[in-house]
Amino acid sequence: MDDLSPHVTDSDPSASASSGSPSPLQWIRGDLHNHCERHELVEAHFSGVADRLDFVALTNHAQKPVFFEQDEMVSRARQLTDIHVLFGLEWNAAEGRHANVIFPPGSREAEHAYAFSRAHDRRVDGSHPDIEAAIARLDSLSVTGRPVLFFNHPIPGDWSAPVLDRYLDAGSNQMVCGIEAVHGHQAQAVVETFDLKTYPGCAVGGLADHVYATGRPFSVLANSDFHIHKQEKGEYDYPLGIFNHTLVGISSDGEADASAIFQALRAGRTCASQGHWLRFADFSIRRERGGVVAVMGDTWRSNAGGAVLRIEFEALEETRSIDVIGRLSAASATSVLHSFGGRPAGPCELELEIPSGSSGYVRLQVISDSDERPPPGPQLPKAFLTSAIFLASS
Repeated sequence: MDDLSPHVTDSDPSASASSGSPSPLQWIRGDLHNHCERHELVEAHFSGVADRLDFVALTNHAQKPVFFEQDEMVSRARQLTDIHVLFGLEWNAAEGRHANVIFPPGSREAEHAYAFSRAHDRRVDGSHPDIEAAIARLDSLSVTGRPVLFFNHPIPGDWSAPVLDRYLDAGSNQMVCGIEAVHGHQAQAVVETFDLKTYPGCAVGGLADHVYATGRPFSVLANSDFHIHKQEKGEYDYPLGIFNHTLVGISSDGEADASAIFQALRAGRTCASQGHWLRFADFSIRRERGGVVAVMGDTWRSNAGGAVLRIEFEALEETRSIDVIGRLSAASATSVLHSFGGRPAGPCELELEIPSGSSGYVRLQVISDSDERPPPGPQLPKAFLTSAIFLASS
């Protein structure tokens, strides 16, 4: 481990997790990866979602004819709910398996998505699925129409570090913005084969850490990958917002509109949450006698004086582990920098000193002690993960 020393342990259990100076971010919830392939199921797909989420992106597959009717589904969904409904697609991507492309709301969102899929989806006849050409096409869109792209369910063999690098090098303006840290389909038996310690999206030294090591902001995400049209076949999964969901951090004094959501995704200000057992408050770097100097996606100049990493949340269940992951020098490998071990349920406030001259990044991983998930899902641990804060020595 690098030398990251405890500064303050968790607070008195009777204290509030929101005590102390406030976080500069407010957190809203969404699901950016799910499917509805029948028009008559749109109402059921979005039923009750406003009670659980603040935004949803509908992301059907381009090789299926119903995708080219998705504009009608999105329009219907926007009439049914007050939450933000975004237009996306699950792209059969070049040199990988699936990536999601989510377009900002606008009069040409469907036009852009349909044209992109016909030109570059490897399962659409006549397309040319080339990484650089596909990303160049998306980059050529106006600022108001430019989407975000993230990598889906990175099981071994689907995505690799060299391929991610090609996407990142091809894109600009943080359009290639993140990765699913955990797998969707969390109620299905397939997830029993995926260990949080080794799953490429969230593993220590995995694909997210590969990007963080370059100093680039990158969003970690958790989505349902729910297919409502498959549930009648006995392929039960958690509907939207029941289990996996993504938190995005927007300005505490700003409006929670679609523009703010896209800005947070591009900036790497997200958390990946499995379940609703952890009420997140803060993960930031603060001066030892002052306010916040860096949040997720930011870079803290570590030679600018003493600083502490602050962690605040309320756990509704006992936690099995609370780990700060990252590295403090370019010569170090990514590792668990400090483990707080388990903690009882309740408010938790933690701080760690950031050594002067550190260069690298830090991110947070919290694992529940209980393996219980909503029925009928498998009994497995539940994770809460943040995106990274960066450290620079000059």
